[in-house]
Amino acid sequence: MSESRGAFFRQSAWLGASTLVSGALMTVVHTAASKLPSAEYSAFGSMLRVFLLLGMPTAGVQIVFARQASAAITVEDEHSLASTARRVLGAIVSIWLLMLLGAIVFQDALAHGFDLGSSAPLWPTLGMTLTWLVLPVFRGLLQGNQNFAALGWVGLLDAMGRFGSISLAVSLGYRTAADALYCAWFGQLISLIPAMWGTRRIWSAAGGRVHWNDWLRQVIPLTLTASGLIVLANFDYPFLTWMIPSDRKEEFSLGQYYFPASMIGFALTQVTVPLAMVMFPKISRSAAVGQKSNVLLQALAATAGLGAFGALLVTWLPWLPLRIVFALSPDKWVAAPLVPWLVWAMLVYALANVLVNNLIARARWEIVPWVVAVAIGYVVSFRVLSPWLLGHSPMTAFRWSAAIVGGANLSLLLISIVLTKRIRPVLPINPG
Repeated sequence: MSESRGAFFRQSAWLGASTLVSGALMTVVHTAASKLPSAEYSAFGSMLRVFLLLGMPTAGVQIVFARQASAAITVEDEHSLASTARRVLGAIVSIWLLMLLGAIVFQDALAHGFDLGSSAPLWPTLGMTLTWLVLPVFRGLLQGNQNFAALGWVGLLDAMGRFGSISLAVSLGYRTAADALYCAWFGQLISLIPAMWGTRRIWSAAGGRVHWNDWLRQVIPLTLTASGLIVLANFDYPFLTWMIPSDRKEEFSLGQYYFPASMIGFALTQVTVPLAMVMFPKISRSAAVGQKSNVLLQALAATAGLGAFGALLVTWLPWLPLRIVFALSPDKWVAAPLVPWLVWAMLVYALANVLVNNLIARARWEIVPWVVAVAIGYVVSFRVLSPWLLGHSPMTAFRWSAAIVGGANLSLLLISIVLTKRIRPVLPINPG
């Protein structure tokens, strides 16, 4: 029997509310973090995006485990799921150790390239990366079992721990990027508690046979897809940090102009993306049993409605979110002209994310090369256009950077619309 519309919106409301609160806390973290010296705050923002990019090796793991958990009906399926989870966690630790070794070897080059001042911020960033790499396993198990209560608490505790610890650290006089990053790592470690507790019955179960060929056939395309989405959401700020020459860092003050506006755009996705997370296991299960569902339409309409409201608000009052978040740092208010550009760009991303997740939930793998192609095109565009961008004033260059972000997201949205229309007999986008 299919899920009722009421159940979908109740679960979406909880996950959306918890994500809204956690997103708000993650945002107001910067009220405290903005008290850091300008260079330290810029390094803090850059490393927050870098660790998300470092999570790409397990970017598709959450979706695979969500699918496997949602389809685990027999005892044999459950035992196979338990073995897979434990072995994948072991492999993740091995991947992370290689990252750690690379950071140790190239620490000076990384510190210089990201303008960190020293290698100190690298180590908490690597700690956050380890947590970020293992969380998809537990989040996928929660999502696949539709345990959205625990899934919401994972994000809430992360945000509460980060906000509380950074606020306390800054008030006690700790004012370096490394200090703030250690606090962020503390929040992540706390978030592991509901993630592991809510899935303990699954990963602690007796082991069974693992069908690695089938599992890898899923995880590889899913990792490519999720990695492409991560790049589209996070690549711009670290690249701009690396691209701008040392003698022009002060002129192109990313921490004053681009990062505050980018953070407002990123916050929009934290409100809308949970709708896709609720939608995914429901569509996956419906597809497995051959049932029709209107969950896609519900998720798409809610994403468009919530996102458009936020985007229109900041278009009308672009200074408002900056004055709220950076009330104690009025120098960041100059980023207001960039806010609408980046918010609209990320609204397009949120809509594309819903459609891509729908296709993946239905095992429509034709979307995979398109996501990868768009992400590669996006990275290449930034690389090729970087000298041209540096030839403009900072605000003009940053507007064009936002346009590159929006253009890549719009390309993915249009592609995903075309591919979604091809499954109209299963789930019509336009029932009329």
